[in-house]
Amino acid sequence: MKNITPNIVFVLLGISLYTYFLYDPEPQVAPFVNDIETFLWFAFGATLFVIGGAIPNYLYRKKSILYQVISRGIGSIIVFIPLYYSLRYFMKQYFEPIFIFDISTKIIILFTVLLIAILVIEFLVIAYQEYSSQHIYVIQNKRKASELRLEALKDQLSPHYLFNSLNTVAYLVTSNANQAEKYIRSIAKTYQYVMRYANQPLISVQEEIQLVKAFAFQLKTRHGESVSIDIDNNVSLISGNIPPLSIQMLVENAVKHNVLSDKAPVYISIKYDEKEKSIIVSNNITKTPRKRSSTKVGLENIKERYALMNQNQITIHKLPEKYTVQLPLLSS
Repeated sequence: MKNITPNIVFVLLGISLYTYFLYDPEPQVAPFVNDIETFLWFAFGATLFVIGGAIPNYLYRKKSILYQVISRGIGSIIVFIPLYYSLRYFMKQYFEPIFIFDISTKIIILFTVLLIAILVIEFLVIAYQEYSSQHIYVIQNKRKASELRLEALKDQLSPHYLFNSLNTVAYLVTSNANQAEKYIRSIAKTYQYVMRYANQPLISVQEEIQLVKAFAFQLKTRHGESVSIDIDNNVSLISGNIPPLSIQMLVENAVKHNVLSDKAPVYISIKYDEKEKSIIVSNNITKTPRKRSSTKVGLENIKERYALMNQNQITIHKLPEKYTVQLPLLSS
């Protein structure tokens, strides 16, 4: 319906141009101009003129604005040519060449004005529609990104995480007070980080690594030699951005989806690939736990947040004994 309405307006605009001929016509052409059949012919011609431009415009509506406007103009001109010459042929039966030339010239001028008006209006309408669509798309992406960050935040601050942390603290308080204090400070640092960066679409790699180190300390305290996290020194020195909690969620997934034991520990490696401008997070694969709690946020959350950035996407390599995720650095 929204595509039909402008064309109806264009038809009515074209038909209204007939009033130009009604204003003080030459005595020799007055009967012809005032005839209802002539008016109907003009109205029919104006309708075909608009439809002729609308058809290619409809066919190429997914093309660029310039392409759509040009195709509309060409379609209208193609329809106008046979209409114009049929009118001249018809007038030869009634008028002298001087009057035929006068009326033909006016017809060309009127339909040229009509075509220019249509193309200008069409350009403005399409441009506004694309601007509105793009604006809505940006708003939807921002909202989706906010929802994904909120999901990541909820996962990081989940009751399961808090329960494990409190259990570890309770054990350390009675067995190693100094370690308990460090563990509590690590949890506080994690919460401080999450609250500070939860509303930001991107953060620096250095800021993310600070959280990962705090989280690694908690995992090491909780699981001992069952998990090993190696962070390359170069990672902390690079300048680049990633979505918040990206590396942390991959580390957590590696622990969550593998059986941990001192005999078969999980090794997690975090490196920087200078050639690919990416952070490489990899881990060995042991056994899949029979029961594991999952909020189904992790990897899909990271994928979607990268997709919303309209930049490089993450790459996943899964081998029988190794799982690797490549996180490209993003521009702010």
